[in-house]
Amino acid sequence: MKHLKGSLSALALLAGASIPLVNSTPVGASNSFSCATSSLATPNISAKPTVSTCTTVAPDGSKELIQIPSNFNGNLILYSHGYVFSGNPLTAVDAFSAGTASILLAEGDALAGSSYAKNGWGAVQAALVDQITTLNDAKSLIATNDPAVLGQTLSSNAVSATYATGVSLGGMITAALVQQNPTTFTGAMPACGVVGGGVTAWNRALYSEVAFKTLFDPTGSLLTTGISPGAATSNYASADAILAGALSKASSSAATAARLALVAALGSVPTWFSQAPSGTPTSTEIPFQSSATAPNLSTPSGLQSALLGQADWMFYVDFPFAFGPGRSDLESVAGGNPSWTNGVNYAQVLANSPDYAEVQALYAAAGISLSSDLASIQGTTPISANPSSLHYLQSYFSFNGNIQIPVLTMHTTNDGLVPPENETSYANAVAASGNSNLLNQVYVNDPGHCAFSAAEYASGLHGLMSRVATGSWSGATPAALNAYAAKCYSDPSYNATADSSPRTFPSNVYPAPPAFDTSGFTPGVPLGQSQSGYLLAAKDGGVFAFNGSFRGSMASVKLNAPVVGIARTPDGQGYWLVASDGGVFSFGDAKFQGSLGGTHLNAPIVGIASTPDGKGYWLVASDGGVFSFGDAKFQGSLGGTHLNAPIVGIASTPDGKGYWLVASDGGVFSFGDAKFQGSLGGTHLNAPIVGIASSGSGQGYWLVASDGGVFSFGDAKFQGSLGGTHLNAPIVGIKYYAPLNGYSLVGADGGVFNFNSSYDGGVASIHLNAPIAAIA
Repeated sequence: MKHLKGSLSALALLAGASIPLVNSTPVGASNSFSCATSSLATPNISAKPTVSTCTTVAPDGSKELIQIPSNFNGNLILYSHGYVFSGNPLTAVDAFSAGTASILLAEGDALAGSSYAKNGWGAVQAALVDQITTLNDAKSLIATNDPAVLGQTLSSNAVSATYATGVSLGGMITAALVQQNPTTFTGAMPACGVVGGGVTAWNRALYSEVAFKTLFDPTGSLLTTGISPGAATSNYASADAILAGALSKASSSAATAARLALVAALGSVPTWFSQAPSGTPTSTEIPFQSSATAPNLSTPSGLQSALLGQADWMFYVDFPFAFGPGRSDLESVAGGNPSWTNGVNYAQVLANSPDYAEVQALYAAAGISLSSDLASIQGTTPISANPSSLHYLQSYFSFNGNIQIPVLTMHTTNDGLVPPENETSYANAVAASGNSNLLNQVYVNDPGHCAFSAAEYASGLHGLMSRVATGSWSGATPAALNAYAAKCYSDPSYNATADSSPRTFPSNVYPAPPAFDTSGFTPGVPLGQSQSGYLLAAKDGGVFAFNGSFRGSMASVKLNAPVVGIARTPDGQGYWLVASDGGVFSFGDAKFQGSLGGTHLNAPIVGIASTPDGKGYWLVASDGGVFSFGDAKFQGSLGGTHLNAPIVGIASTPDGKGYWLVASDGGVFSFGDAKFQGSLGGTHLNAPIVGIASSGSGQGYWLVASDGGVFSFGDAKFQGSLGGTHLNAPIVGIKYYAPLNGYSLVGADGGVFNFNSSYDGGVASIHLNAPIAAIA
């Protein structure tokens, strides 16, 4: 396999004579350790500490590596290593690199890390157990301070601070450890991590896979999902071969070049690549972009260089994950495919890509239709997720932003495997939880995945420790980090390795592109709904979250009018409630854009729908009046129109340029780009219609009646209903579930009924102070 520098560093930290000691089990340690001592391999350091290096193999097969310097200062750093493809040996790693380890050990920090019991994506689940075991074992070794075990006596046996850090998948594990163990660590630094969540990462990869297959292998055998372990290597080799052929053709075909750029943009692949692939290039490999700076997209040569950089990223780095052993392993441990394209609006995904301008320029130069190619991709057969596999990926791992300790994240500005949008997504989740003061994010202005120098990585940890010590992030500004990194190169006490020359952090925080959604949806997914569970809203303003993020409610507040609707933000980290008097209440990252509270209304408000980007919303009244706020565009209404029955709901199109209103008699009214697909107006109904939900494509919708009857129109697939079923309470709402192209119904008593959707719980079995009014 081809690997990137720094992602799976093997450590060779000790030099000189080692003194193996007899296995011994310290008091409190869960495993028996073999320890050896050696002087730190730091040629220029004047006072070399002696380092005890202890190893063991745990009962689950995971390996532990713990290093404790004689000048131990109280800091214990737990390192989580990055992704290792299944089939490779389990290797314990306790630092980002040998150089980073030397810097930290010289300062007196102790290091610890596990191999985890599994490689591949299964490492996430294993690491959440194995890393805590390793941490506790390190604490026990330090606390006993037994020279018969360590080979020396430490200057201190008191652990005063514990830090978690790691890169790539290890960055995700680091953030997960902090979320699951909120009081265990003093601070954390997830670097270049998948902190947007696993669902988002694999969904975005699938969008690019589908585009590549559609544009370059429409009738071929290339697999995007369902990749068996035996076919993984050959499948990604086929993808690489197709890519190599397309890149060769792109030099003389502007259309091919434009389409390759579109594939890259849908996967947020950057245009700058400067990490040389490992191994000797063969005839099957592609040219290598070597550029000291990011390509200039305003020039033809710059566009050509940009495309080559993206092709390098896909060929050498992304395709082994997307088309090969990476996805195959994920599907194996998850028990099936956890990704989906139902409800994805590829045009919206592209519009939010940092590569959008490049794509537009190349399509214009080629004189071909971008909208036509997007339509071809949009027209492919949607892919649905396996329910249990999706649940697995949600569990390992999704982030709610509820951090209780200082967290510093670090990322390169041009990362094509784990794009920096992950950091913005994580920041949104943290902000929605009200913890932004605990988060600081810095970026290294360089291409590559986890392509930090030893000093840069150490400087990030030093900045984190400064925040813990002072309560201020002033020690973690770009200037402060640069100063510490420079010290690591210039001061003989720290100049431990022949590292690359120092680079600089941007003087301002690098402006990351639009964020990955934490719940797995892109900004273009309809209704702003999250695949991660659902929310129920009661008439008294109470909110009940099921596998979703609870951000507050109005249950303890006296309301002037009952709550009648709820809408979620695209990332699932916030929501709005609306009352029948038009009052709007915002929670989490849902921004208040205005309301009708205190305004005279001709008819009560009955529903709310949010825009795809979460920056606006529409309110609808029972007389068909529509009121728009934020970036929600007014497309028309029925105010002043005679209606046979009152309006009861609203649903927006995926692009936010239109909406449907539905009346209790089943009449449907379309506005903007919302296409009329049929209605029940004039049809005898056993019970009134109470809600509407749009299909993922926006080419259809479902209506639901209070008796649970479901009626589908356009491409909205009928998945079942409760018509004819005895219900304890009337149905009051319907929610689209994109991963399985299904829907959930909710009753006034809080009972939830699922049709090709995920059941995450309900409140039918508990006493409610007020009936449920809506679901989102």
